[in-house]
Amino acid sequence: MAEDNNLNTKTISKIESELFALINTILNLHSKYQEGSIADNFFLKAIRTAIKDLLKFNFYLNEKNIILSKLLKKMNFTQEYYGVIEIINEISSLEFSSESIKSQTENNVQFPNKMKSAVLELPRITLEITSSFITLMDALKLKGFKESELINKLFKDLKNNLKKFPGIDDLQIKIEKIHNRVLSNSFNLETSNRFSEIMVDEVYQVFKEFQIKLNLKA
Repeated sequence: MAEDNNLNTKTISKIESELFALINTILNLHSKYQEGSIADNFFLKAIRTAIKDLLKFNFYLNEKNIILSKLLKKMNFTQEYYGVIEIINEISSLEFSSESIKSQTENNVQFPNKMKSAVLELPRITLEITSSFITLMDALKLKGFKESELINKLFKDLKNNLKKFPGIDDLQIKIEKIHNRVLSNSFNLETSNRFSEIMVDEVYQVFKEFQIKLNLKA
């Protein structure tokens, strides 16, 4: 992916400064937490916000066709970024919805290791998930081409792609339930346009939740 040639030096400098600040914010929060100078609840809320900002920053880089690894190398900041990834990988009781922070803290839920790769490859993974949603909905809409085998494969592809992204287990469960309904109603899928429309609507609702959760859609 080539970098956007329309970006001027001032814009690139601003992007580098923002990335520098995001990385240092997470490193500093973790350092203070390890020292015991900040409380658990404050740390979890602050680190959650910082990580979410980092995720949004990845989307921005993707929109501007800026390759993260090249930017980090130019800034000589690759080691620090990987330090942030390790911190994310170790954090427990973290989720991408504020409602879940308290319950996960009480249950001592471990933050999944897949966050490490997700942050590094976020633009690609997001594109794959979006493509899977659209392909599945298109296949469900096609009249006379609702082959159960194909639909089943597309559901599996979508579920596999959703598993690559952290913090969206609730969406995985919803897609699993829709998939099970389709499997149990293969005849209706092939013969009833109404049933297909309902399934498309349900998949689309989950797709909208995915977009909203990632701040891709207002």
